[in-house]
Amino acid sequence: MKNIKTEIKKYLNENIDTQKKINKNRNEQKILESLPKNIKKGIKDIEIKNQTIYIKTKTPSWRQETTILKKEILEKIHKKVRNYTISKIIIL
Repeated sequence: MKNIKTEIKKYLNENIDTQKKINKNRNEQKILESLPKNIKKGIKDIEIKNQTIYIKTKTPSWRQETTILKKEILEKIHKKVRNYTISKIIIL
């Protein structure tokens, strides 16, 4: 009988694309956790593409509030996710 843990590790070692997607998902989750709590309720969607975070807000007032805290968000992301480079944030 095979051990499921070793089989999963073997599968991930053989399938590098899957492993990269899992790591990317972990980093995205850490980025979401690093956002200030008062802003999370005004955010509709977050996308990460090519070292850029796209934040879609629910209303223009939330967009303005998020724009004000852009620098703080970047600093928190860099502290929380050290091996993941985010160069800029675009707020939509």
